[in-house]
Amino acid sequence: MEHTHDTDDAKRAIRYLGQAVAQSPFKQTIDRAVMQWMQYRLSRKMPGLPLPELDDMLKGTEMLETNIDQWKAKAVAEGMLLGEQKGLQIGKLEGKLEGKLEGKLEGKIEGEAHALQHLLSRRFGAIPMDIVERIAAADLEQIEAWFDTAITAPDIASVFTPTRN
Repeated sequence: MEHTHDTDDAKRAIRYLGQAVAQSPFKQTIDRAVMQWMQYRLSRKMPGLPLPELDDMLKGTEMLETNIDQWKAKAVAEGMLLGEQKGLQIGKLEGKLEGKLEGKLEGKIEGEAHALQHLLSRRFGAIPMDIVERIAAADLEQIEAWFDTAITAPDIASVFTPTRN
């Protein structure tokens, strides 16, 4: 039992032990001692899984083998549930991170758009509504390009006129 690698190994060990004990003249004493030891070891190897009472364990190796199958099924189910929960937690974290990044980008775009409008109004006076709308619909790269152009442009129209290379 100490060195089993999977449930099939554990069942083989239990069968072997059960046969050896059945042939012993000290069967009752051995049964109780072995079952106490097995209960202790199984509780250490599979913490959190409910183990049958000692008297139930003494009823035979077939019942113990069935219990091992049930324990394995429960452990697998709990492992899958934990995996799903971890997956959901990771998904939530990814969503939060994506939301934060999108929020930061939107904030940066709004800030750059505000700075561009401020520069334009200081240099050229009132900004026509169609230009305000173009700025509001632009991406960060475009706003930054307009800002750079606005620094030296002779008039507001020149900022938004495409240059030819």
